[in-house]
Amino acid sequence: MSSTEDQRDEEYGEARINDRGRLTIPKELRDELQLDAGTSFTVVREGNDIRLVRDLPELQTLSSGKSRDEWGENAFRDAGESTFGGR
Repeated sequence: MSSTEDQRDEEYGEARINDRGRLTIPKELRDELQLDAGTSFTVVREGNDIRLVRDLPELQTLSSGKSRDEWGENAFRDAGESTFGGR
């Protein structure tokens, strides 16, 4: 079993729905997954199970405003290796 599967199958205690329909995710799991107030999820029904899928923000391209000439021709030569660890 991979470490990803190990983490996915780990139990974090019990959660109950209150009278307003709110569900509290255990603090230990919120901390590990960096879930803060305002984090949104898509609720998926799988038979009698419910799965919460975190909605990730859209990626944005940021620019310093410099042109390619200002950066120089070698500025991003190793960007792929730096970003993805040489994969």
